[in-house]
Amino acid sequence: MAGTFNIIHDIPGRLRLIIPALHDKKDYEQIKHMFSSIKGILMVRIEPIIQSMVISYDQTIIDKHVILRFISLFFKQTRFDPLDHIMVNMTPALRKDLLRSLVTGFLILLAYLRKSSGKIPGVLDYSVMISTAYTVLSHGQNKLRHPDVITGIVSMLSLGAGNILHVATLTWAVNIVELFNDANKSKALLL
Repeated sequence: MAGTFNIIHDIPGRLRLIIPALHDKKDYEQIKHMFSSIKGILMVRIEPIIQSMVISYDQTIIDKHVILRFISLFFKQTRFDPLDHIMVNMTPALRKDLLRSLVTGFLILLAYLRKSSGKIPGVLDYSVMISTAYTVLSHGQNKLRHPDVITGIVSMLSLGAGNILHVATLTWAVNIVELFNDANKSKALLL
């Protein structure tokens, strides 16, 4: 936790922190909204000029060490600023879906790198297809109307079972587009 922040005042129910990473952040309202949404945090005030954050909290609901862990985790990722804007605006369920989809994308990449010259799909190809199917079917309400599900069915019928890696890639790509579309919708709801 060293280097992420310094505790200036620590009285029961109130913390004042100096957070140098606040200099790099510009979405102060979103940061306040995110930390205020944590159960037990009553008020968050950010003073960007002095890189300070004041947090009032109910110590019967949340421990200050938990708050400090949240602060540490959030502000350690300052090198990923482009992701901050996306991740802060996503609901936890949508973040989980995106992570699941990124893991599936990694598996697809791995399968393409290990692809043998044979036409018969291997175990990794089938694993990728199962992972893609789980990723696609695990989010949303009406599963059969999702564009990624429809893409998977149509591409499987048109490309055939011998090309399941291509089917998984197409389905996964549509899933990523759909997730970012959902993220934009949830962002609009927050604003």
